[in-house]
Amino acid sequence: MTEYCVGLLFLALLTAEDIRDKRISFYKLVLFGVAAVLYLLVLKQSGWQAVIGGLLPGGLLLLLAFFTRESIGYGDGAAVAVLGLWTGGWFAMRAAMAGTMLAGVWGMIMLLRKKRELIPFMPFLLLGMEVVLFYA
Repeated sequence: MTEYCVGLLFLALLTAEDIRDKRISFYKLVLFGVAAVLYLLVLKQSGWQAVIGGLLPGGLLLLLAFFTRESIGYGDGAAVAVLGLWTGGWFAMRAAMAGTMLAGVWGMIMLLRKKRELIPFMPFLLLGMEVVLFYA
């Protein structure tokens, strides 16, 4: 349960930043990422497999960011990687998929309203995590 609370706190902090600045703090990513690795390896006594498994969904998004010339940002992929460290890879993958679907719905609404602007992903990732927690 602690892991999900930290994940929600992490995404809430990034959401405020992403909405305001359209950027994600590198320092927050590193701080929460290092804390997650220490938590996994020292307190939970998990192996490196848990660390690698947690990083996989974010790694896939980082690859997607590279191949789409940052249609989805590198910070978004890094945030999903850190979320995966806290909550596990499968949970982070489901949260990212739910967030992507919600962002897609918002994007369609924006297209219908003929508005073209960058959509911050963190609010949708936070909402996606909440949806996954609700149905878990």
